[in-house]
Amino acid sequence: MHRFNKSQQDAFLPFIEDGTVIFIGATTENPSFEINNALLSRARVYLINRLTSDEIHLIVTQALNDVERGLGKRKLTLPAQVTQQLADISEGDARKALNLLELMSDLVSDGGEFTTDMLTQVAGHQAAGYDKNGDQFYDLISAVHKSVRGSAPDAALYWFCRIFRRRR
Repeated sequence: MHRFNKSQQDAFLPFIEDGTVIFIGATTENPSFEINNALLSRARVYLINRLTSDEIHLIVTQALNDVERGLGKRKLTLPAQVTQQLADISEGDARKALNLLELMSDLVSDGGEFTTDMLTQVAGHQAAGYDKNGDQFYDLISAVHKSVRGSAPDAALYWFCRIFRRRR
């Protein structure tokens, strides 16, 4: 959806308005910034929220126990502490959690147990999650600007670091 330029988005309008086209679009960008107002006013926008830690835990547990589509045949154990760290690192993204689980499974023998060290090895240093093109980025960069204008160097550094911090 966000790949269409404004003229291309405008071209859809008459067909959407007269019902010829039922337009279903998806974007990873903030629709308020990337979709023109005329099209946006005729759309119903659904926000897909991040999964909770409990939901990530459930998905990872299913992948560990599923004999046909998961790692169930290998009888691997994922301790609660490692599960929580995996959920934290994946930041509500099931695909990321499952990818990390699969990478960790390459480091453990059948019947073995995952460790925090394995997770650290496959995850490396994960960048802090924020929507760099959406509202959160603009909120953070606005805080940097206000701190600089207000001659508050400590605050400016704080907000700057919030944008570029890395998780260990």
